[in-house]
Amino acid sequence: MSSVDPTTILPTRSASKTQLVAIGWAILSSVCLAVLWVIVRHLAARYHAFEITFFGTLFGLVVFIPWMVKAGPTAFRSQKKLWHLVRATCNGVGILAWFWALTLMPLADAAALNLIAPLAVTIAAMIFLGEIVRLRRWIALGFGAAGALVVIRPGFQEVSLGVWLVLITVLFSAFQRIIAKQLTRTEGSATSVVYLLVFMLPITLLAALTEWVTPQPADFIGFAAIGLLLGSAHYCLMASLQLADVSSLEPFNFTRLIWGALFGFFIFNEEPKITTVIGGVMIIVATSYLAHREAALRRSEEPDKTLPPIT
Repeated sequence: MSSVDPTTILPTRSASKTQLVAIGWAILSSVCLAVLWVIVRHLAARYHAFEITFFGTLFGLVVFIPWMVKAGPTAFRSQKKLWHLVRATCNGVGILAWFWALTLMPLADAAALNLIAPLAVTIAAMIFLGEIVRLRRWIALGFGAAGALVVIRPGFQEVSLGVWLVLITVLFSAFQRIIAKQLTRTEGSATSVVYLLVFMLPITLLAALTEWVTPQPADFIGFAAIGLLLGSAHYCLMASLQLADVSSLEPFNFTRLIWGALFGFFIFNEEPKITTVIGGVMIIVATSYLAHREAALRRSEEPDKTLPPIT
């Protein structure tokens, strides 16, 4: 009878457990974002999305105050303050558009269209960073774009303001992701987040002042919850990426489409359309393949610690 060396089994079990934990963090990140969307929709009955974005950014920054106090001047040590400002402007415009879109269209449709963000990042990297995109990745990009068209259905229905706002979100999120990728060469992750929120605060405030309504005290609970959920979603996503490769986690990050559809149905009585489901699946397949290819190309390089965008 042959014996089995336990040392050949334990690493496999440990790796399997680590992968499960990583998946759990990724799913929790998606749940946090979906709950955040629900709160935005509820607050939108009394406040414009611009004001909601401002308070969400404000309370998101509050979450980082303990770290800033502990880190001291190190928290703001940077060689690229101007690029942090540019990135914050792009991210601010993206989130302002995203929160506004959430108030104008079904959650499932918004979530499905927002999934094309990785496709936009790939195209932006090709244009601005000179990355080479070969045939198989072009096919994946085309397949994902076709999925977006299935969701939007141009020619069969009017392309609404909400759809345009999601596309603006995707575009500016891609810009900020490319800038973030460059910043990681000299900047720490926590410092990048702090500068992002600090610079976004006046940007979102200027937008909020155009539609300002004096908040009711009870609504500050909702505003604070948005900031906390934003911070929590980012923390969970980063925790998952520290334990597993992005290509293996991408399908689980896409569960936000499921949560968006479920919350939209049970809370707002929004029945997801079959075209949303089909288009969403097409986008997921395309972006999952691109994530897998990107991970394969970087396998021999230092892991990318870029901070993904939170919408």
